[in-house]
Amino acid sequence: MAGRKPLPTQLKLVKGTARPHRLNKDEPRPTVAVPEAPDHLEDRARDQFVAMAEMLARHGVMTELDAGALARYAVVWCRWIDAEAEVKRRGPVVKTEAGNIIQNPFLAIANKCLLQMAQIESEFGLTPSSRSRIRTAAPAEQADPFEEYLTRGKNA
Repeated sequence: MAGRKPLPTQLKLVKGTARPHRLNKDEPRPTVAVPEAPDHLEDRARDQFVAMAEMLARHGVMTELDAGALARYAVVWCRWIDAEAEVKRRGPVVKTEAGNIIQNPFLAIANKCLLQMAQIESEFGLTPSSRSRIRTAAPAEQADPFEEYLTRGKNA
């Protein structure tokens, strides 16, 4: 499907761009949960998955539907750690067998992992700019006027 990704209803409500006729009334509303780490993850990735899942759940962002995205993050995080270790060990440039000096291939891997991690982090609201656009819930003492509008109807 071409075009912009649709925004979740909650994000539209927070931004103030929600229009009643354009909301997906069948949008899933999963509950906050800490999912089990997938079996295919190696130990380091599993540890990262669990730590991130617990932190995200504390902030109301993690659901069981997000396990796949978080597993991808954990795998890429491990690759980034390994690539950074190689860059640290060999340096940012290396000499080929022919004597030419080139960029360390592990630096390219590390940079690619950083881009992939940044995309996933943005989806979870883990960067300052993405976090500024997301609120997980309104304060308890403040009623959401749009929610009241939907509940009462526009003629009430």
